[in-house]
Amino acid sequence: MFGNKKTDEEKAADREFSALRLATAGVGSMLVRKDPLRFTAPGQMDVLVQGATVTIDRGEAARRITATRVVLTGVFALALKKDATKLWVTIEGADGQSAMLVECPAKREGHARKFATLVNARYGSESASAQTGGSTEEG
Repeated sequence: MFGNKKTDEEKAADREFSALRLATAGVGSMLVRKDPLRFTAPGQMDVLVQGATVTIDRGEAARRITATRVVLTGVFALALKKDATKLWVTIEGADGQSAMLVECPAKREGHARKFATLVNARYGSESASAQTGGSTEEG
C-alpha cells in the first residue's frame, strides 16, 4: 500500500551488504560499492568481493621482504620497513591480477580480523567455488 515491498531475498541481500559495510568501516580507508560488489580505496584498483581473499600482516621490525610486498609495491619494497604499530590488510581478487593493500592501526586488529573472517568465509575463493558448484579437488 505504501511503496514497494522488498522480497525476502532482497532483505537478506541488504542485511549481508550492511554487515560487509560495517566490517569494512572498522578496517580503515576502504569502501564497499555495489553493482558489481567491490572494494575501493583511494589510489588503488578496485577488487571484486566475490572470490576475494583477505590476509592480515602485522608490521614487525624485520629485514626480510615478503613476496606480497614485492608484488604490490615493486622495487619500492626494498625501501618499505614494517612498523609494529600498524597492520596491513591485503585483499587479493579472484582473478589473480587485482590486489589492494590497506594500512590499519594495530589497535583495530579485532575489527580487521572480523573483516577478514567475514570476507574469506562468505566470499572467499573456496566459498565462491562452492556457490557456483565448482570443485577445487582433482580427480
